[in-house]
Amino acid sequence: MRKFLAFLSIGILFLVIILSQFFISAQVSCSSQYGACPENVLSEISPLNGKKLFFVRNGLKKVFSSSYLISAYSLQFRLPNTIQVDVLVKKPLFALKSDSSESYALIDKDGTVLSVEGSSELPTLGVSEDLPKVGQKVSDKDLFALDLIDGLYKMYQIRSGMIQEDTLLVDLPGPVRVIFPLVGADRNILLGSLSLIYSNIQSGENKTLYTEIDMRYKNPVLRQ
Repeated sequence: MRKFLAFLSIGILFLVIILSQFFISAQVSCSSQYGACPENVLSEISPLNGKKLFFVRNGLKKVFSSSYLISAYSLQFRLPNTIQVDVLVKKPLFALKSDSSESYALIDKDGTVLSVEGSSELPTLGVSEDLPKVGQKVSDKDLFALDLIDGLYKMYQIRSGMIQEDTLLVDLPGPVRVIFPLVGADRNILLGSLSLIYSNIQSGENKTLYTEIDMRYKNPVLRQ
């Protein structure tokens, strides 16, 4: 009899927990690693405030699973009726700057545009076409060029470069212009080769001899 009552109590408690999701009106509290959640995330989840707990949970999962800004999230119910949301906001690593605009598209490691701003201190790629919209991805060619610029920034603190057809043009101290291929190339091999060549032509008698390094060939070409 005691076992039966114990199972019955557990069953009733479980039923109450399940059914309560359809009766409790929940409020959402959202935080990120930077403090408050981004405004566009808050605007998406604010319509869920005051709805029943079951629908709020499902709505939050739908919002965050499709969000281009959020890389991870967790939900925690807090009595009496609050759902605490903790999100990990994606961080921009590069910027794209169009010749026809004064704005910068800030881009994450996967090539997604996270926002468009009036200025940027990130490694920046100049392009001739219009900037992609927020939430869109840049082309594979642009992303490869951005990865190269990021590597050059870490090596030489060079923050910018520009695309010309299928090449990336970057000016290093010297001045030395470097021409990178953007098709059928390997980032690490290009940067490794450049490091050896550039250190060689910037030493001793070679320092003012060459003004251009063309990395489009198997054996890079040096020009005066």
